[in-house]
Amino acid sequence: MSAIFAVFKRELALYFRSPIAYAVAFAMLLFLGILFNGNLAQSVAFNVSVAQQGGGGVTASDLNLAPALITFLMFLIGPLLTMRLLAEESREGTIEVLMTLPMNEAQFIIGKFLAVWSYYTVLLLLTVVYHLILTLVGVPDAGVAFGAYLGAWLYGGAVLAVCMVWSAVTEDQIVAAFLSAATVLVLYLAEVAAVSLTSSPTLANAAGFVRELGLQAHFGATLANGIIRAEDIAYFVLMMIGALFITTRIVETRRWRA
Repeated sequence: MSAIFAVFKRELALYFRSPIAYAVAFAMLLFLGILFNGNLAQSVAFNVSVAQQGGGGVTASDLNLAPALITFLMFLIGPLLTMRLLAEESREGTIEVLMTLPMNEAQFIIGKFLAVWSYYTVLLLLTVVYHLILTLVGVPDAGVAFGAYLGAWLYGGAVLAVCMVWSAVTEDQIVAAFLSAATVLVLYLAEVAAVSLTSSPTLANAAGFVRELGLQAHFGATLANGIIRAEDIAYFVLMMIGALFITTRIVETRRWRA
């Protein structure tokens, strides 16, 4: 456990000293702020007109706006945060030095993953301010907000773990980022592919399987709307475990070759 914490502390400190990490945070919060402000202005105007007819209030789409946007942007955020984790270490040869320390590959990978997930958690928590703003213009459903943020947190962890696989495969950070972004987009668009498969009678049975493999099937229709299901949580947890297992095996192979 001490080995994991040592790697975690080292990597987390590097994130808070990295200009790329701050650039990602700035760009994400700026983008979210602009979209949130525009959406809030439209929502307030709509609710005012509806309130005059006896309705109004903050809708579920307002509550999960920030988490939904973050999950969509993860195909960019994930690769940018993980591309250097293992690729840079391999290119500079420092990974072999680190592997000589009293720790195994699993501890090394888990420590790095927990560091990048913790940094992502900080970014996600910064967006809670949007939920606080919504309390000033209505009475938000705490259940919907909790489910959306829990889903975004697990979603981010799964994406970051998947991106780490490509960072371990190649020494080129740009290649790692590109392959990570492509993989996350495929997982994000799996539901769209499933819809296309249903149009073909011979492939209709595969549509459900493809849909369940996708990220949105376990977030967009359930957690984003405050519906917390055990199978959705299990999907993200197993995605993280599976990706970290693959990453560990890749690093072990590299050490064996060395």
